[in-house]
Amino acid sequence: MYTTMLAFSFAFTPTTTKNKQRTLVATLLFAAGGIIGWPFALALAVPFIFEELFVYGADVVPPEARRSWMAKRFTRLLIAGLTASLIFV
Repeated sequence: MYTTMLAFSFAFTPTTTKNKQRTLVATLLFAAGGIIGWPFALALAVPFIFEELFVYGADVVPPEARRSWMAKRFTRLLIAGLTASLIFV
């Protein structure tokens, strides 16, 4: 339960492409909370995932750069998810 609260503290910081640590730490903590503690903690990560992929946050993105911005965010979230999956091992 404490890992989920800690994950929320990282998820509450504004999203930006410059802060890569936020995504990695929040994903790792949500995964640890789901494995070690409460299994439904992974369901609590769904709003974080939607925010990471679709909310601009502190980024200023011109319309022509939207696809590359989304690709960078998706890649960052995918790498963080793959790293978090190592906890299962």
